[in-house]
Amino acid sequence: MPHTLRLTTLLQRDYRQYDFPLLQLRQQLSAIDDICITLGVSPISHFVDISAIEWREAAQSASAETSELQMDPETGTALTIEDYIWHPCALGMASLDALNLHLLHGDNIRLQTGDLQPLRAELAWCIEHLAPLEADGGQFHLAAV
Repeated sequence: MPHTLRLTTLLQRDYRQYDFPLLQLRQQLSAIDDICITLGVSPISHFVDISAIEWREAAQSASAETSELQMDPETGTALTIEDYIWHPCALGMASLDALNLHLLHGDNIRLQTGDLQPLRAELAWCIEHLAPLEADGGQFHLAAV
């Protein structure tokens, strides 16, 4: 399991990975996925991209020095935009909105926390950053780092 998830967006060739760690989403991912399935929307784990972890493990296996590798000017990493898996913001918004509304109605016994506020804050933060991109055909993923 990754240490954390980070929202990463793409509009045209404008790539942005946000520093805000989505710790609650990661910790509760299995239960959140169950809720999403019950609600009839895409599970949040569907949006997780492990490309960076896979690349790092491959580089370590090949004993490659990451400092010697050329960084992509658009992403600032060794991976290009095309190396990542992207999803329409609209699809993510459907899941995030449904999950957020569901949690608004009260505690959910599937979640391993009594305090839903930190999770709801992360969901609201994601929605706030994806909503402006939705109408313009933006894409996103949750980068596992």
